Amino acid sequence: MALGAAREIAAAEGLRGLTVRRVAEKMGYAPGTLYNLFDSLDALILALNGETLARLGRDLVAAGESEPSGRATALVDAYFDFVERQPLLWSVIFEHRMPGEGALPGWYSDGLSMLIDGTVAALAPLLGAWPEERRRAAVVAMWAALHGLSMLAVSGKLGLVSDETPRSLGHLLVTRVIGGEGCDLGRSSVLSSNAKASQ
Repeated sequence: MALGAAREIAAAEGLRGLTVRRVAEKMGYAPGTLYNLFDSLDALILALNGETLARLGRDLVAAGESEPSGRATALVDAYFDFVERQPLLWSVIFEHRMPGEGALPGWYSDGLSMLIDGTVAALAPLLGAWPEERRRAAVVAMWAALHGLSMLAVSGKLGLVSDETPRSLGHLLVTRVIGGEGCDLGRSSVLSSNAKASQ
């Protein structure tokens, strides 16, 4: 009930709407009841964000089962479909900060790693020549860039720099990154091209 109430509030108002009192009122309980379930509001928000990431993970797994030739496009579309369905709920993941120097719990970090690992595995057929550590770095970089596009779109600021949709820019970005043939091979190709041009 607490997660359901928090999810409804976050989907409608984002992080600013999430307070102990608001969540408890939506549940139909006194605010103190929430502390019998979670140590703090931050713990509730972490649980909500973990649930959101798990839902995204399921969508990405489904997209990752598509034909390899269209898999990158399917993954980008799945990501933006998810964000566009509930942009304010998605924004809570990146707007929430643990108080002080509070570290994220292990289960949360593990969930993020599983999400990245699943995407790396899905894109492996398209990154065959890339070393494993480079594949993961590429996926993290693409995720960070897609997140930036989505957050600019959610905040209404993407239009200040581009008339393109975040989805089309995301496709451009991912296609460009995956178009490389691996770290060393890509660098060799560039050096070879430069050498030929100078002759």
